[in-house]
Amino acid sequence: MINQNCGVFSFLISALIYLIPIKGIAQMESFYHVTPMAIEGYFTKTIFPFNPAFMKAKKVKNITVKSRENGIFNCYTFNPNGVLMSISMARYDQEKTDTVFYTTYCYQANGLIAKEAKIDYHSGIVKIKVYGYDEKNRIDNVRIFSLNTQMPSQTQNNDWMGEPAAGVDQLILKGSWPDEKLLNNMIRENKFSSWQYRYYTENKFEVEEQTEFFNFRKNSQDTCYQKITYYHLNNHPIAQFLHFGCAPKTIPSEQYEFKEDLLSAIHETDADFASKSEKYSYDKNRNLFSMQNIRNGQKVSELIMTYNKKGFLTIIQRKSETAKMAHYFEDRVLDLSYTFY
Repeated sequence: MINQNCGVFSFLISALIYLIPIKGIAQMESFYHVTPMAIEGYFTKTIFPFNPAFMKAKKVKNITVKSRENGIFNCYTFNPNGVLMSISMARYDQEKTDTVFYTTYCYQANGLIAKEAKIDYHSGIVKIKVYGYDEKNRIDNVRIFSLNTQMPSQTQNNDWMGEPAAGVDQLILKGSWPDEKLLNNMIRENKFSSWQYRYYTENKFEVEEQTEFFNFRKNSQDTCYQKITYYHLNNHPIAQFLHFGCAPKTIPSEQYEFKEDLLSAIHETDADFASKSEKYSYDKNRNLFSMQNIRNGQKVSELIMTYNKKGFLTIIQRKSETAKMAHYFEDRVLDLSYTFY
């Protein structure tokens, strides 16, 4: 469980609501807030950020997404306000279930995300993210600390992967967080990495620049590792620039289209490869029911969402046009189940 003094609203979801406002009156709340931004912890381009208004109205406590093919399931937990509180990923067989990852979130009283912890049970490493904000409550920086839990089950020496912090995984599972002194010492000794954010206006666009720094390299070489820039117009992201390392941006790597405030298409713009795009379609309740992958103007794969009469997503199916594409897109069927408050 998350600390009692943590807030109850998710900054991630609030930001998505800002980016994708909903106009008009739908028959019911949509299940998702579809965004072109990659959200860590989700099935990439399969599970999208959940709509907290839907989760709150339906009193959803847990969602389990289970694959029929490969013995993997994800579990998402929500508080009574519909805010995502944790994500766990596990593998299962006929005999046992093994947790692979566990992520939990803590929020400030004003609703902004304060901390995030991800336990990797394979490596024994816990990554702690600490968020900082500017005067407009925009993300200013994210500091990332790698802690080695020294799990008894880990036979290899992973000390080089993180600062020794025996038992920190159990601390996280109990709803507590590492001592601030430990993290402050790691900052003083440059034993962390970070994302730095910069915001500015360019012509008619609002620009968000994200730069990743390997601060732990400070005493040996340049710390800048990579940079991503987003251009926004009318409260929507319209283009993403992936820099070559930290070099100046050249052409967009992705361009985004919106119709009626809903994401309708993503176009990749890398001229070295075949033309790639994604097409998004919605039902009358603004629920995503289809996401098509297009190559050189032809549909090669499709993600199909099935909802019940109450608006709950029940089945996600990936279907490709050819066996080659089925392997490339990892065709699958996912079943969703729920528990409630």
